[in-house]
Formats: sequence, structure tokens, C-alpha cells
Amino acid sequence: MQEDFWNVDWDKEFAEELQEDELALFEKLAKEVVQRQLTVPAVMLIESFKPFNWIGSQLMLMLEPITVYMFNIREMQIVRRALQKRDAMEVFVQKIEKADSEFGPKKKKKRSSDE
Repeated sequence: MQEDFWNVDWDKEFAEELQEDELALFEKLAKEVVQRQLTVPAVMLIESFKPFNWIGSQLMLMLEPITVYMFNIREMQIVRRALQKRDAMEVFVQKIEKADSEFGPKKKKKRSSDE
């Protein structure tokens, strides 16, 4: 079933564990964070936001009729679903740290060789 604003996959919506599409989006976002060299600020922000992830998901749900016109609705729904799960923020931090260990040193070596 194609999930959009009006058609919701309720199995994914109420799943306890993170789904494959949620993990894939976390990996994509983690790579973006590392490429922009925002690893430390992102981890600090996520760690401070951790107690409020469910509230954030409900805020995203409330604003969904407005944000559908500004952002990719599919990715917004995936992030919102992921934020409803208790361990999502910890998994996201782990994905960022993994991406930083894979891609971060390459950038550091490249910068030091440029100097």
C-alpha cells in the first residue's frame, strides 16, 4: 500500500521496533551530518532532545498538514514514526558516530594534506 497523508500503514505506525525504512533514513541523515562536519553539535542536540522525542513526533503530526507543502512528506512521516519509538535517538546517535568513524577520518586526512 502506498503510504501518503491520507493512507497510513498502521502496522508501521504502531510497531515497537525501528523499521528498515527508518533505519535507512537515519543512515542517510547521519552521512549528511558528517559531510557537513556537524557531528558534535548534532550529537549534543540529539542527546538533549532525547527525553522529548515522543512530544516532537506529536508536534510533527500536528504540523503535518502544513509541512506537506514544504518538505518531502514521505521522509517526514518516517522521521515522525521513528521519533515515537523510545530507542530511536540512541540508534540515530550510533549511526552518526558510525558514519563519523567511516567518513570523518578521510576528511581530516584530506584537510591536513591541503595545509
